[in-house]
Amino acid sequence: MVLLPAGIILTWISIPKKINQSLLQPESSPTLPVVLRKAISRDYSISIRANVDTSLLQLEWINGKILQYPTATIYADDGITKNTGDLKLIGRIEARGKWYFPLDSTFKRGEKTRFLLYDFIHQQVIDTIKLLP
Repeated sequence: MVLLPAGIILTWISIPKKINQSLLQPESSPTLPVVLRKAISRDYSISIRANVDTSLLQLEWINGKILQYPTATIYADDGITKNTGDLKLIGRIEARGKWYFPLDSTFKRGEKTRFLLYDFIHQQVIDTIKLLP
C-alpha cells in the first residue's frame, strides 16, 4: 500500500521542469533620435546618434549585406596610430544585423570621426570609414 503513493510522488518529482527560454546576447539599447554624422556604403550604414541634449552618444552600425568576414571589430581611428592594439575598441559586429555601441563625449566634438573595421582572425584592415556631418 505504501509503494503506490511513493511511486506516484517519485514520478511527479521526476517530470522535467520547463526550461527558461532566454537569449544569451544582451538586448540592444534603444536608438537615439538625433543623427550627428553619417556614412553610407553599399554594404553598411554607419551613424553617430545622440539624444536631444547630446549628453548620450551611440554608434549605429547596420549591415545591408552579409559581411564576408564573420566577425569583425570596430575601432575609433585617430589617423595617427598605426597599431590597432593602441586604438580605442568600439565593439564587435557579426555578419548581419543592427549593432549599437555607446560612445564617449570625444565623438561629439568631431575629433574622432573615422572608424576602422578590422578582421581580427586574419589580422587585416577591412575598411576605413570617415563620417560626414
